[in-house]
Amino acid sequence: MPGSRRYFQTSAQQIDPLSWFTGPYLPLSFAGLVLFIGTIMTIANWGISSNPQLQLAGLWLCVIAGLLIHMRTRPLRGPIGWGTGAVALAISIAGLVLSALDYAGTGFELTIWWGTAAPSVTLLSLAPYLPVRKVLVLGGASTVVTVLTSFLILYPANPQLGPVGTIVILAYAPLLSLAATTTFSYSVVSTMMRMLESPSRIVVAGQAVRDEAVAENERVALARLTARAAPFLEDIAAAGRITPGDRALAGQLARRLRDELVTQSNVSWLDSIASQSRLVVVDPDRLAQRMNNAQRTALRGLLGAILDLPETDAGSLMVELRTASDGATAVAVSLDMSLPEGTRIMHLAPYYLTLEMSVDDFTFDRDRLSFRITPDR
Repeated sequence: MPGSRRYFQTSAQQIDPLSWFTGPYLPLSFAGLVLFIGTIMTIANWGISSNPQLQLAGLWLCVIAGLLIHMRTRPLRGPIGWGTGAVALAISIAGLVLSALDYAGTGFELTIWWGTAAPSVTLLSLAPYLPVRKVLVLGGASTVVTVLTSFLILYPANPQLGPVGTIVILAYAPLLSLAATTTFSYSVVSTMMRMLESPSRIVVAGQAVRDEAVAENERVALARLTARAAPFLEDIAAAGRITPGDRALAGQLARRLRDELVTQSNVSWLDSIASQSRLVVVDPDRLAQRMNNAQRTALRGLLGAILDLPETDAGSLMVELRTASDGATAVAVSLDMSLPEGTRIMHLAPYYLTLEMSVDDFTFDRDRLSFRITPDR
């Protein structure tokens, strides 16, 4: 996928999960901001409307929208999509409608109304978790609905402003929020992606950091095979002649060496790691051999980090590789560990980031992560 397209299809959380893991309370902060500002403005305008309880009901709807985003973006949850973003914005707009209905026909001051600010802050809460294209679609739609709904219910709140002036005031906060959210998401993703995909990083992750575990296994296998043949050859060299018994023993050693070499050639780098650890590998088609150096290094780093944790249950870590219908390689890693969520996040998040930049469709939850390796990778 071209880099410029990925800038619009990747969220800030996906490109830099570690930052958003360590600061998971952004939606809660914005929900608290809406509650604080809305409460002050509601109290200031308390005597204007006949049913100010609608203001409080609408205000709490906007807070619920922030709580929804917070719950859906907890660590080790999958990335949020169109549905969560649309529902959160719809709840916030519903709160705006309740407030507007209460103020309709009262002639209150639009400049101190919290209504249009609530969906705007909800959109800001979604900034780290939605890619630019989703921000533009959802943010643009919510802006249009916010402005039109507010105008139809409230106009003429202040006849001196006129329709154009009223629309400008109503549209100011939503448009500013849309511009800020789009700029933020695009800036973070484009900057981080260029840095992570730079040639210097690829060299470090893919070539300079070689398959140390596989190389060590090959050295051990070679030493084992040499240990069988070397003494026999040394005895023949010392005797200076070859007997029929030597020929028979040489044939036996040759068959054993051939069997060892055939077996070794059928073992993938992932199987080599599994033979020395608490890792279960399901790879009937030997798809692990298709992974490039960067992918092998990133996956090995993640598996090693998981296995280093004493809380990982023996035999519970499983890696399964299958061929997808489009020719890609689908990989799933299942694990079962008793480590608290926060500690696990801090320990594994850097490895998630490195692996995510080497593969496609990377998703994860509490006990499972999966990704795909397309042929162009």
